[in-house]
Amino acid sequence: MRKTRLPARFQVAVIAMLAGVTPFGGVARACSGNDNPIFACEADEGRKFIELCASGEDGNITGLQYRFGSQTPDGGDDKVELEFPEKPEGSLDRFVGAVYSRKDVYTQSIRFKSGRHDYTVFTQSWPDADSAEGMAGAAGVTVRNLRTNKMTTVDCSERPRFYIFELQGILACDPKTPVGKACIQ
Repeated sequence: MRKTRLPARFQVAVIAMLAGVTPFGGVARACSGNDNPIFACEADEGRKFIELCASGEDGNITGLQYRFGSQTPDGGDDKVELEFPEKPEGSLDRFVGAVYSRKDVYTQSIRFKSGRHDYTVFTQSWPDADSAEGMAGAAGVTVRNLRTNKMTTVDCSERPRFYIFELQGILACDPKTPVGKACIQ
């Protein structure tokens, strides 16, 4: 079982903000008890949530779970509709992570395969002179059917929290990015 110490939250927040992603805000909270949300956002105009939840003890990440579900009209959790894997123990080798830039687009992603589908939880940012921050972006989860290659993206309705650098040195590099093999660095 691989274990690592979590990096300081301050460093992650600064890196996320430089990438055009804010690590603060009111987001879904499907992560349970001792779980730490690595990625969290509301989707489908607040009716859904997308989360990656890290588990472990004493600051060591020992497991990861993807959770997607519905929210109540007031923003509370309603139910988890999809959870992968069922238990976080021994799950780190079922995910790959990447951070890379291509054509002025900075991408952070965590990918996993479940059944006949490939899931990529992501944030992207790019320069945009028309926005107040000088940056534009997108975030959410893309689901690709491995038989038909059809892709569907569920976009976040807000800027997500994404503490991807907490998984640096824990997740394997993703060999299937547009730039080839990429790692969380």
